[in-house]
Amino acid sequence: MGQTIRFKRWRLMTAATEALGRAQSLAEILGILRSSARAILRSDGVTVVLREGDMVHYVGEDAIAPLWSGQRFPITTCVSGMAMMQRHMIVIPDIRADPRVPLNAYLSTFVASMAMAPIGVGEPVAAIGAYWRSTRPIEDDALVLLDMLAKGAGAQFERIVDQGMKTAS
Repeated sequence: MGQTIRFKRWRLMTAATEALGRAQSLAEILGILRSSARAILRSDGVTVVLREGDMVHYVGEDAIAPLWSGQRFPITTCVSGMAMMQRHMIVIPDIRADPRVPLNAYLSTFVASMAMAPIGVGEPVAAIGAYWRSTRPIEDDALVLLDMLAKGAGAQFERIVDQGMKTAS
């Protein structure tokens, strides 16, 4: 990867981090992730997924073709739910070779490889996924940046929840 591409990615990451720091609502956080993550990660698609009890809800996406926006799945049967329950990033260079992937949900999409990072400290409240249309090892830079986006969003989720609790008091 050239230095120009790397510089651009980190410049975009800085802008996203600054925007997350100014976010005042969950909707703003989700909008920032949707609008910036794909360019930062150089992926073909991104999704943002919220945890709703024992379900996950795909609340937003930016992708070359439709994925699962608006759909809900049991937390135990999808990779986003697994990332939240296990509290760590899941990296899948080839969806067809990984038994964690529910192929029936993926085969009609462009997705060939993916990474999913949980959002939230302690008990994750959401996840952000990045998808590529080719099977290949996922770049280390993309994984570091995905983790940073998830951590930045998690900090803002907590801040907004804390502010809401203080306002309600």
